[in-house]
Amino acid sequence: MTRMNDDQMTAGLNNQNTRYIRNSKTISGRLHDELVMMDIEQGKYFSLNPVATRIWDLLEKPYSLEDLCLALMDEYEVEIERCMVEVKEHLNMMVKMGLISLR
Repeated sequence: MTRMNDDQMTAGLNNQNTRYIRNSKTISGRLHDELVMMDIEQGKYFSLNPVATRIWDLLEKPYSLEDLCLALMDEYEVEIERCMVEVKEHLNMMVKMGLISLR
């Protein structure tokens, strides 16, 4: 996977047409209601909370920020504005960690 510089990542995160998808080099497994992951390239372990775990589940195929929020709003009681802000934060963190990629 090619790492993006901060300008490229910021541009991608702010583009409504951007799709997010899992990094195929990340191994994951469930531990209770959390997801424990390892990035093979980095040799690092990560743990995701239940909402971030659900985002990870959805990112088995490419999703836009808006589509992720629409899916999550069916499962959680959250307003679209709050969902967009919080999901964008999760996506930003996951991109920085190398867990997901932008398309």
